[in-house]
Amino acid sequence: MKIHINLLPYLNRMEDAAELLNRWNGGIEILMDGPNWKRPLEWELERQRFEPYSHPKSVHAPIWELNLASARFEEIRKYSFEVYKQSVEWSASIGAEQVIIHPNLYSAPIFLRRESQECAKENLMRLGEAGQKLGIQVVVENVGFGSQFALFDEEEFVQLFEEIPTIKALVDIGHAHINGWDTPSLIRKLGTRLCAVHIHDNDGIGDLHLPVGQGTIDWRPVWEALRSLEHFYRATLEYREETPMEILLQHAGDIEKELEGQFAK
Repeated sequence: MKIHINLLPYLNRMEDAAELLNRWNGGIEILMDGPNWKRPLEWELERQRFEPYSHPKSVHAPIWELNLASARFEEIRKYSFEVYKQSVEWSASIGAEQVIIHPNLYSAPIFLRRESQECAKENLMRLGEAGQKLGIQVVVENVGFGSQFALFDEEEFVQLFEEIPTIKALVDIGHAHINGWDTPSLIRKLGTRLCAVHIHDNDGIGDLHLPVGQGTIDWRPVWEALRSLEHFYRATLEYREETPMEILLQHAGDIEKELEGQFAK
């Protein structure tokens, strides 16, 4: 298995990612947040940075200021959908294989839970259909901490991909740990509906995006669950801002060995 690296460490200095792109021969996950990403029409300025990268690419669509699940404010929901649709189109146009979507703004309290879930599901279904037409996989991540901020609990998250066959699941292992989810069981329950994981560590309280081994996650059963999968999925390091490049490269190599024997791609 070849690990992917999310470019979160370069969030505020994307120009410095050039050295990583020159040295790394695996997949990257492009993060569409930060000072380089202003209005959608200006996203074309980032095309020249990433389109030439010859290894596999995935894209993490914007997070901040967008909310597909806003039940109270239709204007926010509609605008968020349009930005995400443009994100799917932009990602497909640079040759990305998948685009990652947050079903809601994970730091915003949820006041109308069922209504918000239905809003999110409708928009995720439409984005999944758009992705299918463009030949790019639309992937939905588990987000939000605690019942006030997480739009879906563990069982609802599994059910989401049974209800909407045009989307696939991304399990963020750090987020699942904070919420007390049984991550190995979740991985097995999702089965072939799981197409990606975000790998990072934390203390079970804050979303710290620490390197593996620096938090309180028990990684042994997680690795075992991932090794049990027989289909292709992407494993992506999502380490915090300013993580040194040498740590990214070292940990990518270490985790590749941990998952050795899986897929060559």
